[in-house]
Parts: sequence; structure tokens; C-alpha cells
Amino acid sequence: MTISKPVFVMGRALLASLFVISGIFKIIGFAGTVQYMASLGLPVPTFTVCLTILVEVGGGLLLLTGSRFARPAALLIALFTVGATLSAHRFWAVDPAQAQAQMVNFLKNISIIGGLLLVWAVKPEQN
Repeated sequence: MTISKPVFVMGRALLASLFVISGIFKIIGFAGTVQYMASLGLPVPTFTVCLTILVEVGGGLLLLTGSRFARPAALLIALFTVGATLSAHRFWAVDPAQAQAQMVNFLKNISIIGGLLLVWAVKPEQN
């Protein structure tokens, strides 16, 4: 399989940007994010937000830099995104007026997980 290194790096940077920026917004709006996590019924919302920020900003930066930790970071972020998707985009359990929007967000996250798994699958000597 032939991989275009510039395209791979650009794709990795685009994926990383979502998580780094989201994590920064969670830091800026920490109290509101804690309230939102609590409204989802997540346990220990303050700890959950801190862990989320660590994964999003830390993992996103590792993914962005392409260090030797980029592949494990991609897998970690993918697993994190599975949990976030199942927690926050429950299209099957919302008011019918919100179901389509939640389903679109659910499917976007599934696509992002797919991209992260592709980053994880590419060996360092290939990128």
C-alpha cells in the first residue's frame, strides 16, 4: 500500500484539530462543561471533564505532532469517542424533533472513529 505522506499528515492534523480545539473550549467553559456532563448522567462530572480534557488536548497534540505516540493516541481517542458518542448522541432516546440532529452527530462521530482507526492502522514506517 502506498501512502502519500503529506496527505496523511494533513489528515492527521485535521483530525487532531477537532480534539485540541474541543478540549480548549472545555477548559474555557469548565463549569458549564461540568454541568453538561452531569446532565448526561455521567458519574463524577468534574473528574470526567478533567479526563476528557486530558484525552482531547493531550491525545490531540500527540496525534498532531506525529510522534511515536501518535498511533496509540489515535486508538485512545477512538475509544474515547465511542464512549462520548454513546453518552451524548443517543438519537434513539431523545424527543423525535431532536432525533435527526442527534443521529447526524452520532454518524459524524462514527466517521471520525473510522479516521482515527485508519491512523492507528498505518505503521510508522509508512507515514
